[in-house]
Amino acid sequence: MKNINEFLLNLKYAFRFNKPLLTARLTSALIKSSVFKKPPLRYVDFSIDFACNLKCKHCFATVLRDPRRKKMSTDDYHKVAKDCMKLGTVNFSFQGGEPIMMKNLPDIIRSCQPNKNLISVTTNGTLINEKKILELKSCGVDILTVSLDSSIAKEHDEFRRETGAFDKAINAIKLAKQHGINVTIGTVVTNQTLYSKGLTGLIDLAKDLQLLLYLILPVPAGEWINETDMLLSEKDLEYLYSLTSSSKFIRTDFQANLGEYGCGAVKEILYLTPYGDVFACPFMHISLGNIFEESIFAIRERALKIPYFKKYEQRCLVSSHKEFINKHLSKTFNKEQLPISFGEAFGYEIRNAKDNK
Repeated sequence: MKNINEFLLNLKYAFRFNKPLLTARLTSALIKSSVFKKPPLRYVDFSIDFACNLKCKHCFATVLRDPRRKKMSTDDYHKVAKDCMKLGTVNFSFQGGEPIMMKNLPDIIRSCQPNKNLISVTTNGTLINEKKILELKSCGVDILTVSLDSSIAKEHDEFRRETGAFDKAINAIKLAKQHGINVTIGTVVTNQTLYSKGLTGLIDLAKDLQLLLYLILPVPAGEWINETDMLLSEKDLEYLYSLTSSSKFIRTDFQANLGEYGCGAVKEILYLTPYGDVFACPFMHISLGNIFEESIFAIRERALKIPYFKKYEQRCLVSSHKEFINKHLSKTFNKEQLPISFGEAFGYEIRNAKDNK
């Protein structure tokens, strides 16, 4: 029964009656995945800029921001989106920094053919008002993901380093629902917050409002580069999975795949920086390639030869996969300039992949 309820909830978020072309493409993706066992590149996440109005405790935007580098234009987004759609992408997501700050956000969204795709925007919610919600809806946004760290206003505000951030985020959720935009909540959980009243309250909020709550694992990146004490233990991970099993509203990214349960990095998910760097996920600051130098097809094909990306790993590579963290992610720690190159991170695996052709 839980699986059926989860499926129906997924339908509510994915299928949009005002987007028949999206419905057709989603149906095709589901058939390829379930019948032919060939899940497509499902989801592409664009960071359109690293500028933000807040200074959150876990921020990684500052370590990637480089004003000297060329940024993607609207035409670049259109080309990348078109190529990703050929690989099966049905969901384009936009984040920052804080994307609501970006005046060209509507143009970038429209360049990604929102009539054919599911469009989501991730925000801290502090800049959302009714005018912004109507603007987002008019350019095709289907889902607003609002970052919330605790159901206790004081805790959330302290984490975001902004008084009133919680109340503004809650207002953003209400406005989005009021105007027919689906809402998900994104929450980073650490071993200090996993058992807290603040998280319990968010779970209750998600159930009461019938929203998806995505629990995001902590990663030693950005402001948390040396903060290994917040990582989840084996016991913590077991508790996390018990939470996701207890309700259709509580999820991790592992449950969003069209294919198997697990890490969908590269197989189903890619993340692009404003400078055209392609990452496996937002927290893995390793460039798999750059769209100004190579096609998305070539970049993904090469990355899929690496064992970690070829299969659905059952552990988050950047948070709880000790081998990956020690061998590869650690090469990004305390680097003066990020991202590091694909070759620097995976040189040995690349040579093996070539030898085993």
